[in-house]
Order: sequence, then structure tokens, then C-alpha cells
Amino acid sequence: MASVRVAGLRKRYGDVNALDGVSFEVASGGIFAYLGPNGAGKTTTIRILCGLNERDAGHVSVCGFDVAADPVAVKSRIGVVTESSNLYPELGCRRNLEYIGELYGLRAADRRTRAAELLDMFDLGERAEHPFGTLSRGLKRRMALAAALVHRPEVLFLDEPTTGLDVPSARALRDLVRRTAASGATVFLTTHNLAEAESLADDVAILIRGRIVARGTVDDIRRRVGEARSLVVEFSAAVTGERLREMCLSVRSAAAEGGAWRLEVSDLHDAVRELSAFAEREGLRIEELDAGPPSLEDAFLRIIETGDAGGGGAR
Repeated sequence: MASVRVAGLRKRYGDVNALDGVSFEVASGGIFAYLGPNGAGKTTTIRILCGLNERDAGHVSVCGFDVAADPVAVKSRIGVVTESSNLYPELGCRRNLEYIGELYGLRAADRRTRAAELLDMFDLGERAEHPFGTLSRGLKRRMALAAALVHRPEVLFLDEPTTGLDVPSARALRDLVRRTAASGATVFLTTHNLAEAESLADDVAILIRGRIVARGTVDDIRRRVGEARSLVVEFSAAVTGERLREMCLSVRSAAAEGGAWRLEVSDLHDAVRELSAFAEREGLRIEELDAGPPSLEDAFLRIIETGDAGGGGAR
């Protein structure tokens, strides 16, 4: 069964065609990543799915309910986490969660129990009475996610949930997202962090200029772009990522992986040649050089460059 159904969705803002006949379905359970560059139409889609914006044309249903015809039924079954929180800064964490439960019609005993469960699940028990406004950015994001789950929604919309978080906080939040999906909720995720989407998502759609140009599992998307643009290289001595990018023009980015580097490159053959020349100049040996399968970021960049998915298209 599909938790979300979108067919022929269109939305214009003046002369801008924000959504141009978007169609997709999201199966119940699991994590769906809705990806695209800035201005692609991702946030517009979410606002329409949540009943916050009206569509110009097309059909949209969430949890089996038409969003336009029965927005109250939809809103009672979804949770939403955006970059800005609507929690009260002067109220403690426990009181915020209980108040959200009250808004959703939970009985007093149920909302106290649910608040305690969520504080424990999100490791916020010691801060239960701390005012929300005094929390760090990472803890505020945890609280926002907890608040969105108070009423046990069937679908959880997450719009850039880890933006601005430090590495430990972002990792903790991703673990909580996985636990949320494992509990049976459908997670609808937008993010510019392609590694995050690759590690979390079961299913992916890529949106460009209001149209879906690629759809499928992460492996489906990666296979469509063909040749790898990712290399793992390890040298006999330490080098810096800055030095690699400076001396090897085809290297777009370099991320440390243990004692090795994972490189995103513009051309595989040029990169191998440049790395060999770099090692010789620096008096190093290449201990390992492996061309792995294209990453989701490789695929995304190729799709953005070409405007399509190598013939895959939307479905």
C-alpha cells in the first residue's frame, strides 16, 4: 500500500513553473529521499502534501486521504520537521511534548506516558525540565523530531533535518530517523547531504526544475550513470586533501576514510594518471587504488549536468 500518492501535480508562482506534472508513489514503511538542487520544487511538494499550499492541478493523497478534500484527516496522521521549530522556548521539554499531545487530543495519562517514552528514546530525560530555548542546536533538532512523533504519525516529513548540525549530532539524528522508520512509520526525507540520503534511503526520486528525472532505489540510480567517478586511494605516507586537490585537477572532493582517501573525480582515467604523477613527485607509493561503484553523489551530479538519468526517466 502507498502512503503517499502524487499524480500530475502542478504548481506555478507567477511565471515560475515550480512543479510540472510530478507523479510518484511512496510505499508504506521505510525511508524515501526526495532530492534535487535548490529551487527544484522539493519544499513546494512537501507543503502541498501537508496541506499548507494549494495545488494548481493534479491529485495528491496521504494515508489514503485526498489532501485537498480532507486536510484534517491528513494532518492528524502526519508529522513534520522543518528547519524552524514551532516549540515554545520558555516551556520545558516534557511540557512541550505534553502540550503537543494535548493539541492532538491525547488523554492526560496518555500524553504523560508518551512524553516520557520520547524523552527516553531521544536521550533527553536529564533535560526534561530544561526550557526548550536553552538547548543546543542538536538537542533542539532531537526535540523537534520527538514532538513530531507524539501522536504516532503514519508519515513523517523531514525537510533538511541535519542542516547546521555538528557531526555527532547529525549522526545521532540519523540513527533516530532509522529507528523511526523501523517502528513502522514512513519517512519522507529531503536533504542536500547525498551521503546521508545514500545511507538512509530505501527509495529515491530526483527532481529538477519541477520534474522528476530519476526514480528508484539507490542502486538503481547509481547503475543508470554507468562509469564510476569515485576512487579510493591510499599512499605510503600521509598527504592532505588540500594537496591532492591542488595537484590533481580532476579531483573534485576528497574525504578521509581511515588511512585512505575517497575521491570524487571528473574523469576516472585523468585521475589515475594525475595520482600516479603526484605520487612520483612526492616520493610516495600508491598502496591501494580502487575504482568503486559510483556513489549517489556521482549519480546526482551526472543527472544534474545532463538533465536526465541516462534514459531512466521518471516513473
